[in-house]
Amino acid sequence: MHRSLLLKLSALGIIVVLFFGIQTVRWSGEKGAKKAHKHFIQYLSDRRWSKCSRMISELYDDQWKFNRNDISLALRDFGRHFYISLSVDWKTMSATKMKGSHAIKGAMKTEGSGSPAADYIIKEARPYLIDSFTFIWSRSGIMPWSWKLEKIKHPSIKVPPGYVPGDQSSSLKW
Repeated sequence: MHRSLLLKLSALGIIVVLFFGIQTVRWSGEKGAKKAHKHFIQYLSDRRWSKCSRMISELYDDQWKFNRNDISLALRDFGRHFYISLSVDWKTMSATKMKGSHAIKGAMKTEGSGSPAADYIIKEARPYLIDSFTFIWSRSGIMPWSWKLEKIKHPSIKVPPGYVPGDQSSSLKW
């Protein structure tokens, strides 16, 4: 009886070690950052804001002086108008290892429909989508898949005066 239990526990232990070994390889370095980025973009397209928020680092900081909560609310403000459909397409141009993190640079294209403001937002966003975005990712824990977004960079997007993330009355100021 004890021998079969020991064999079962040993087999389970080997399976767990193999699983984490495989996941460590799959989610390591640049591959891991790209995989995390792909998940984040998919969550944006699916309007899964809580999943997006969980992928944003507690230490998030960007050129617009947004913190984790601000960028989460800004993404929701953007997506609020696309209640019928939202499609975010990403094309990676480069992936660069930086000190303790990885920068994923690329082009983003958005399409969607919903409120009357959705078409206006798409039209107004087009000039900014010409320039590339850079997403900075870093590992945040011991789990192989624990990647977090630390920063988003864009050379020409400016926050409009008076915009407050999460304030519905100012969500059209973008």
